[in-house]
Amino acid sequence: MFKDKTAMLFIITAFVTGLCGAFFYPLSSLFIVEELGASPMMLSLYMVMAVVSAVVVSQLLARQSDRNWKRKTILLVAMTCYLITISSFIVVRDYWLAITIATVFGSVSGASFGQLFALGREYGDRHMKDSTTFLSTMRAGIAIAWVFGPPMAFMLKAAFGYNASFSVSAVIVSLSILVIAKYLPNGVVKEDSTAEETVTTSQTSNGLIALYCLVVVFAFAANNLYITSMPLYLSQELKVDPSWLGFLFGAGALFEIPVMLGAGKLAARFGTIKLLMLGLVSGVAFYSVMLSHTTFVAMLMAQVLNGFFIGVCATLGMVVLQDMMKDRLGTASTLFSNMLNVSMLVASLSVGVVGELFNYYSTLYVSLAGSLTAIVLLAIFALSESKHPQQRNQPMSA
Repeated sequence: MFKDKTAMLFIITAFVTGLCGAFFYPLSSLFIVEELGASPMMLSLYMVMAVVSAVVVSQLLARQSDRNWKRKTILLVAMTCYLITISSFIVVRDYWLAITIATVFGSVSGASFGQLFALGREYGDRHMKDSTTFLSTMRAGIAIAWVFGPPMAFMLKAAFGYNASFSVSAVIVSLSILVIAKYLPNGVVKEDSTAEETVTTSQTSNGLIALYCLVVVFAFAANNLYITSMPLYLSQELKVDPSWLGFLFGAGALFEIPVMLGAGKLAARFGTIKLLMLGLVSGVAFYSVMLSHTTFVAMLMAQVLNGFFIGVCATLGMVVLQDMMKDRLGTASTLFSNMLNVSMLVASLSVGVVGELFNYYSTLYVSLAGSLTAIVLLAIFALSESKHPQQRNQPMSA
């Protein structure tokens, strides 16, 4: 894989794309509040509009990419819209103009993740012996970018202001556009299908896809809720040293990377669904430790469980959808990305409700419940799939 120049370019592009988001998204909500004077309700409106518009538009673009639109062209348009969004935030200082830009251009940029990984899957299936390991390495590239991207972004913001971090992100996006345009393959272009040629699936097939999407939402909502509430829990309730958070999050991200790199080989040996189930069990164990221990050493050691949980789910979660929808790779990859967005929205809304009614420690119970629910749903999915094994080889649509 590492001797294949095109495969390496895919991995580098994934890393650079992750770096773009790592410099922009962690600061965006803070920017909306501090620079644009948004109230908590206005911030919630911004987040809802950004997520919903991205889900709708990216899914529509994904459907077209599986029919007769070039994936590479959609990816370039999405990255260009991303560049417009980031560049606008350098000069815009009006809340309603910012939310309009995020809704119009940011929604199109949401297609970038799905199209990049759909292109990667097509290339892996054609040229690589193990496309799952290849996709795992691409996903690890994004994880590596998020290890040191946000700290660098906050350092730039502290030293030079928001515009410095957003400008660096814009430069990185421009670089990724050039790499994609010049070096990445176009992918497979399908002929425009007529209504008579469209293959429909049974209700059970669509039900399996919907059921698996619920697994993804619950699993990642648990993780996103933990990420959102942990800073508040440590600072306001445990009142510990602020450096704890950096060590815990950094260790979690660090442990994810080797899991992502080895997930493909582990899935080939033990089975994708079994490994996903083990990952969710690891998540349950992680939240149980966080609920029962408040010492730094215990929390730090628990990050091994967290790293395995997220490393497996983030890597293989998309592969399962792609396997179920092999003739809809763009739709499958984007659907997975959109489920991540939905889980983030669920977590953002949950932290406010739980924190207001109870406390931030209680959010860990909600994360535990979410991971347990994901296990139950995945078990139901596995049983349903075993009763209809032929559906894995049928075309599916969401």
